[in-house]
Amino acid sequence: MTAISKGKFTPYFDEIYKRADMVTEITIGGYYLFGLFLAFFYDTWLVGLGVGSLSLILYFGIKVLLKGSYVHHYIGSLVLAIFMAQFIYQMHGLFEMHFTAFVAVIVLMAYQNFKVFIPATLFIVIHHGIFAYIQYLGFVNNNEVYQTIYFTQLDYMDLQTFIFHAGLVAIAVLIAASYSVYSRNRSKFLFQKLIESEEQAKITQTNILFAKEIANNNYEKEFELNENDPLSSALLDMKESLKKSAIREEQERFTNKGLAELSNIIRDNGNNLKDLTYEVIEFLVKYMKLNQGGFFIVKEEGDDIFLELEGCYAYDRRKKINKRIQPGEGLVGQSYQEKDSIYLTEVPENYINIKSGLGDANPRSIVITPVKRDEYIEGIMELASFRILKEYEREFLEKAGESIAVALNTAKVNQKTTELYEQSQQQTEEMRAQEEEMRQNMEEMQATQEEVMRKSKEIEKQSAESQSLLAGLQSLMAVIEFTPEGRIIDANKNFLKAMEYDLSSIEGQHHKIFVSEEDSQSADYKNFWKDLGNGHLNKGIFDRYSSSGKKVRLNAIYTPITDNNDVVQKVIKLATVLEEHRQ
Repeated sequence: MTAISKGKFTPYFDEIYKRADMVTEITIGGYYLFGLFLAFFYDTWLVGLGVGSLSLILYFGIKVLLKGSYVHHYIGSLVLAIFMAQFIYQMHGLFEMHFTAFVAVIVLMAYQNFKVFIPATLFIVIHHGIFAYIQYLGFVNNNEVYQTIYFTQLDYMDLQTFIFHAGLVAIAVLIAASYSVYSRNRSKFLFQKLIESEEQAKITQTNILFAKEIANNNYEKEFELNENDPLSSALLDMKESLKKSAIREEQERFTNKGLAELSNIIRDNGNNLKDLTYEVIEFLVKYMKLNQGGFFIVKEEGDDIFLELEGCYAYDRRKKINKRIQPGEGLVGQSYQEKDSIYLTEVPENYINIKSGLGDANPRSIVITPVKRDEYIEGIMELASFRILKEYEREFLEKAGESIAVALNTAKVNQKTTELYEQSQQQTEEMRAQEEEMRQNMEEMQATQEEVMRKSKEIEKQSAESQSLLAGLQSLMAVIEFTPEGRIIDANKNFLKAMEYDLSSIEGQHHKIFVSEEDSQSADYKNFWKDLGNGHLNKGIFDRYSSSGKKVRLNAIYTPITDNNDVVQKVIKLATVLEEHRQ
């Protein structure tokens, strides 16, 4: 049972005392009226009015003057005993008047306090002892004054009668006091149970309200732990667990959403390196609520490797800034050399050169993250914020850097492939133009052999250049030639190595050996070769299968080669293998 301070019982015992006071006051009032009634028998009005009124004044006066105390309980006990003595005197010692002492004992039991019996008991003992002895002296000495105190209706009360009389009163008081103690202890027990029930109800209500807050995802609600209530401890543990789960879920949602949106940006801008860097850095600044950021791309010029600021976004707008950093130079160069992120919370003054219209406030934190694929650095992102970045935000930047690195590599390959393709197309167009010019010149200037020879040499020169370009492509890319119908004519070493074939095993075979059975039977695949046969170029990223069944992802261009009459003679495929997608 939980220990409860005595003060908590006070309101409940005050209610008991209130009812006991009411019983006592009714009894005292009844005794006063009874005393007036007895005055008729022996004309004892002075005693009935005088003593009765003084008793009333004594009780109610103390109750009013000492309001809030319990003194009037003991005064009430005394007053009940005084009325007993008054009734005995008024009825000239009538034995039945002595019984009013037992009435007083019964009334006082309502207080459940053995101490209230003390005033009445002391008064009864003193009164009986003194008055019995005085009446006895009056009888022995024939003293009429002593005999008229009227303690008993006999001439006097002998010792045996007095002992029986006093003994019965003592037994009655002892029984009443014992029962009062029992009643008080029983009441305390019940009150304690009631208090515990009320406190438990309050705890339960508090737990219910707290549980509702948890159900509404309000994990910041303060809750006072009750050490005696295991449910409170369990709710606190549950709150902390759910709070951690909610924080972890929010962080995961932040990362997953950011990577998904970043993937869309990469997909939409993957073919343009400049647009890609601008869109990526703008997205990161906005998504993470930063104030500015820069994207440095690793570039090479001969043997010189450097980092160039390709995309910059600050204060809600794009910035065009020319900046070149050498490896090891500043924090960006240091991050490139160490291939690791750098995070600063103590930013040097004037570190940021970009200013806003709001002033020159220095950022609170700087994070510099390498954009790397495996161990190869494609670029460096530098981001500044007016707040301290959290660990999960920095981890998000690390993951974003991995995705961006793959996209940058693909964009670079696409850009190089496009440049080579455009150069090839330009050379082809030049050859066609010169062939046409030569044909016209031969028709118009058949008589001039020297001019023909000159034109022939020019054509040979252009052809040599074309062959040189083709040889360059052969060394850089995977190249294969097909008939307009898709039959394999020739393939270089790069292509054969990537697809795990030798030339003799595929020469004359159809292109469908590189695609799945399902794709080779599809309408899209048939239209693919139909379009090539009609002279339409096709480029993109294609999934093909090697001789061992491994999937190989190619960034490829299928180029139809036509004759002077625009009839397709063959199809040349130029491709690069995307190593990171190879299975």
